[in-house]
Amino acid sequence: MDYTPKNKHDKQKMFDVLGIKSEEDLFDSIPVESRAKPLNVSGGHTEQELLEHFKNIAAKNKTLVSFRGAGIYDHYIPSLVGEITSRSEFWTAYTPYQAEASQGTLQAIFEYQSMICALTGMDVSNASLYDGATAAAEAALLALRVSGRKKILVSSGLNPEYIKTLKTYLQNFDAKIVLLDLSPNGTVEKATVDASSDGDTAAVIVQSPNYFGIVEDMQGLSETAKEKNALFTAVVNPVSLGVFQAPGEYGADIAVGEGQPLGIPLSAGGATFGFMAVRKGLEWKMPGRIVGQTTDKNGKRGFVLTLQSREQHIRREKATSNICTNASLNALAACVYMSGWGNGGFKKLAETNISKASYAFGKIKNIDGFKAKFEHSVFFNEFVIETAKDIKKINKALIKNAFLGPLDLSGSGKQFKNCMLFCVTEQRTKGEIDKLVEILAKV
Repeated sequence: MDYTPKNKHDKQKMFDVLGIKSEEDLFDSIPVESRAKPLNVSGGHTEQELLEHFKNIAAKNKTLVSFRGAGIYDHYIPSLVGEITSRSEFWTAYTPYQAEASQGTLQAIFEYQSMICALTGMDVSNASLYDGATAAAEAALLALRVSGRKKILVSSGLNPEYIKTLKTYLQNFDAKIVLLDLSPNGTVEKATVDASSDGDTAAVIVQSPNYFGIVEDMQGLSETAKEKNALFTAVVNPVSLGVFQAPGEYGADIAVGEGQPLGIPLSAGGATFGFMAVRKGLEWKMPGRIVGQTTDKNGKRGFVLTLQSREQHIRREKATSNICTNASLNALAACVYMSGWGNGGFKKLAETNISKASYAFGKIKNIDGFKAKFEHSVFFNEFVIETAKDIKKINKALIKNAFLGPLDLSGSGKQFKNCMLFCVTEQRTKGEIDKLVEILAKV
């Protein structure tokens, strides 16, 4: 919308029509004590002065080399992503509420859905959700709707923010969340799932790699859930699927996760997007919207909003969720990101994450005062290190050297006392890792 400034003459003509003397008269109905006070700001500045002012503020920022993950990761974003997503037809496009949304927007969502299905090995993907946490919570709601049961089994290795979101979503439902304890190896055992399951279990939700970086036995856990007729939900890191088994291959009913690793900036934790894909038969209970491909009366390919099972389109009691939108621009970024890498490049990206994390793991665990918490576990790009040193001092020393250090896991339970979660992505160089090791050894 254009901004059209008004001069004094224009304003006076409006005042005359309204029968008032000034703008203040427009707020007569608001008590004086409730009105905003005058702002204590200086006078105006020229454009050059403002630019210089902002440059001085920006110069105070400190760029850190990140060795921290825990749900949001520092991955390289090829310039191709910004080049496409910053085009005006995408950058300014509004959420496609109506079925007559532009074909370009619908096709972009369709391509995104197709790539998520290919990545996860699932049958149907929606157009995206807000983030990984809400995607996991929506998966739980989907399981409750489909099964008619009341209990959700959740791995304690699930990101704690996801667990909090699950509890928030389900607090007013007649449903019960049961947290599954981790074994000494940092994983969920099949026997634990079996012992906690009964005829009222709607779903089993497991993250792999889990919050502590460890790859779970998803095949075995999925089979155990199926024995109890419970839906198995896999929470996955999308980049890890470049090398690890896809959810569809081990029989997952629902696959969800945080899409930020797929070409989305860190941005202090947001905005990101969540992805959700399901096996065939569950699409009608999936939240949000699904774009489908069709042909018009002339036989030409076209795209339509095939499913919108939300409360703004159907009777409230029939709605699958009150999710009101999808993260179209970020989903598009993920689509461009995956397209740019291609199958071979995406696999190489995942392998590089493993290789660099393994190099750092081998170096850090051999420093005096440090040891591997889970020595023989398979991990992706995160791992837990136990230390006899003061973790706060470690991170202070790293910050002084412009490094964002590991996450202190002391609040994650007795099992993780004096433990830290390190993350190493393809962004970290050998020199940065060696410098990290040098600093850790000196603390």
